[in-house]
Amino acid sequence: MKVVHLVFTLALLLVAAGATAGPLPGGADSDGDTVEDAFDNCVDIANASQTDTDHNGCGDACSANITCDANGDTSVGAQDFTILRMQFGNTPPANISADCNGDTSVGSQDFSILRMQFGNTVGPSGITTAQCDPSSCRCTPQ
Repeated sequence: MKVVHLVFTLALLLVAAGATAGPLPGGADSDGDTVEDAFDNCVDIANASQTDTDHNGCGDACSANITCDANGDTSVGAQDFTILRMQFGNTPPANISADCNGDTSVGSQDFSILRMQFGNTVGPSGITTAQCDPSSCRCTPQ
């Protein structure tokens, strides 16, 4: 009888370990690139090739280099434009990234860069074990 209990307990442990091993196939595909979100390294932008040049778990399609994210929300938009407009001609404080070109002041070149980056966003990756820097992608390291 002890053998039966031991086998049953071992079987339960194996089942429990399998349940936490990772996502199972058959989930949603938000961007329609035929890669399910749980396995997709760029959930919001279709990237069927899953190219990840730096192997950080965030696909290249979600790792755009954005320098004009003045409010830190990982995308360049109207709020960033407003912040740049308010900081025009100034040296922005350290907690505001309104200096897009790194010359320590906000000027017309920064607005040109913002115009080119407008609408760009970074992340998210659906790969929750990705080791990545939250400033460059919105993965969830574990």
